Amino acid sequence: MRVLSNEDVEQLLTMPECIDVMEQMYADYANGQALLVPRIDNLSPSTETDAYYAFKQMGGAWPRRRVQALRINSDVITHPLVGGKMRRVKQPKANGRWVGLVFIFSSETGALMGIFPDGVMQRIRVGAANGIALKHLARGDARTLAIIGSGWQAGGQLMAALVARPFERVHIFSPSAENRNAFAAEAQARHSGIDIRAADSAEKCVTGADVVMAATSSLVRVLDPAWLKPGMHLSCIKSQEVDQALLDGCDQVVVHVTAQPKQYDNIMPNTPNVTSEHKVGWWNAPGNRFAEYPDLAQLVAGKTPGRGKQEDITCFVNNVGVGLQFAAVGALVLDKAAAAGFGHELPDDWFSETVHP
Repeated sequence: MRVLSNEDVEQLLTMPECIDVMEQMYADYANGQALLVPRIDNLSPSTETDAYYAFKQMGGAWPRRRVQALRINSDVITHPLVGGKMRRVKQPKANGRWVGLVFIFSSETGALMGIFPDGVMQRIRVGAANGIALKHLARGDARTLAIIGSGWQAGGQLMAALVARPFERVHIFSPSAENRNAFAAEAQARHSGIDIRAADSAEKCVTGADVVMAATSSLVRVLDPAWLKPGMHLSCIKSQEVDQALLDGCDQVVVHVTAQPKQYDNIMPNTPNVTSEHKVGWWNAPGNRFAEYPDLAQLVAGKTPGRGKQEDITCFVNNVGVGLQFAAVGALVLDKAAAAGFGHELPDDWFSETVHP
């Protein structure tokens, strides 16, 4: 059984590889050859003021690679106001760190094959999903990219976008001038052939953009219907960053997965500080059109068409994460780790038993 670190995963996993293996997985899922385990969040009281405890779990089986994945997170959650908008923030209460783990099992033997943190893989697999959608939905001549957000996930979106299209200009906006300037400077240093700069307003950021990607922790809409222009492609990493009014202004909308509009919140009665962010939203409000939209797997498998006319406005809504992504990318990383000798091997006997229930 192999244990990897985030640093190992970062060295082993490239964005092009992640996009490639996830496209294979999505095609299999569309054809009934992969199994999605729905995401469930167990929410209970926390001893921290203005917080609650969240235990997240999701998984998936991918027979092509003979693996089953389980991803868990153990978090203390708060909802502060940032720039006047409510955010969902995980507090690093585990000795100043966060707890997120991925377990990869063999579906041939049942054995646990690997354990690693979810952080780096989470960033790359979210970026890859939006990058795959961009690849199929954005105009081929898209050259100007706007990103709303300047955090960890925004970096993953930029990596994936640059794989999907040869962007020449990238504009960045987030409410913190310090954060957006630092993000732009770091990105410019990594991509010297691209003009990457921060904008001092969201409106300036999206002006002239062919593709607009939201990558924030906001619990309210950050993409404005007034920004929609013919030929534009938009995407988000969570449903709250868009709403039905924005989607109604688009000619084509694809969601990440139709099987589960949002995660299921299993809330202990009388848990304080929990908002209704997942139970109430455009996706289940009267008049919503969520059920009409195809998903990314159908797009990848050719069961729904990609971009139609050049002037169409397209949008990808990454409505909920799926554990199948960790099955696909985890299997790839473990194969590469074994070949390169990365990580630490632990005795299989530590993770199996001689009796059974």
